[in-house]
Amino acid sequence: MEEQESLITSELSEKVYPDKPAEENSVKSMLPSLISAGLFIATTYLVFDWELMSILILAGVIFVHELGHFAAMKAYNYKDVSMFFVPFFGAFVSGTKEQVSQKQSAVILLAGPLPGVLIGSVLYYFALVNNNDVLFNTVNFMVLINLFNLLPVMPLDGGRFIKCLFFERSELIGSIFSYVSIGALFYYSITSQSYFLMLVPGFLMLQLFAQSQLKKTKEAVLDKGININKSYDELSNEEYWLVRDEIGKHVKAFSKYITPGKYEVSENEQKVIEQVKAVIQKEPIQDLKVGGKILFTAIWILSFIIPIVIIGVSMVLTGSF
Repeated sequence: MEEQESLITSELSEKVYPDKPAEENSVKSMLPSLISAGLFIATTYLVFDWELMSILILAGVIFVHELGHFAAMKAYNYKDVSMFFVPFFGAFVSGTKEQVSQKQSAVILLAGPLPGVLIGSVLYYFALVNNNDVLFNTVNFMVLINLFNLLPVMPLDGGRFIKCLFFERSELIGSIFSYVSIGALFYYSITSQSYFLMLVPGFLMLQLFAQSQLKKTKEAVLDKGININKSYDELSNEEYWLVRDEIGKHVKAFSKYITPGKYEVSENEQKVIEQVKAVIQKEPIQDLKVGGKILFTAIWILSFIIPIVIIGVSMVLTGSF
């Protein structure tokens, strides 16, 4: 009898919560990517005193770089993979996956700058042989931009790569690494008088603030006894609305969408769903042991050494010393 009453009470409790909303499977269009590329080219042309050919070469080099990330994410079955250009800063590739691994993340991060460095270094030989200014310009952009991206500073690929390999599981060390990166970027912006670059550490500060709100939300959800190491599909109706409540309490940007205790779908529910997925995201698979980390670190270090060797050999072969 008591078991039946308990079962009825449980069923009634579950009925209090409506069905969680379904994710919308939007069809990705190339149009936003093309528009963002056009804006990147136009703003660079209007703000900087560069020739149009140099701007087009820069955009092409960035495209090849991001194409490496894009291809790697596709190979690892990421969903909704898309590329966007950001005026003055370059471009980025975004995508989603239910659970990623440390190895996959490392490969994806290196897949952008490493091919660019190698291709640019090899093209240097042909630029010397043909004495081609356009090719020289392309090589300079390819090598310098990709080497810069490999520097161990957040949010560059190199910084994210080092964090992925060594600091991902330590929140404190990861935060310290981010703050050191912010300081380094501020210092470089001031000393090089590239003041527009201050927007990058400013963005990092906002990202750290968002992460602190997310951390508070996760702690509140865990206090409710909800397991957050799961996918959205695995989330029960009750868990969805309870997680949603905590987002409304702890994430300021969502307070206008969410009234805790009011279980109604808002006009911006798809944005809420993305935030819920950030809270209950499955932990990355730690599939890199010491040997794997050493191997990837060696590849990263060689990425700085190989172009110097290839360019040096090219100069010797063409008698350009």
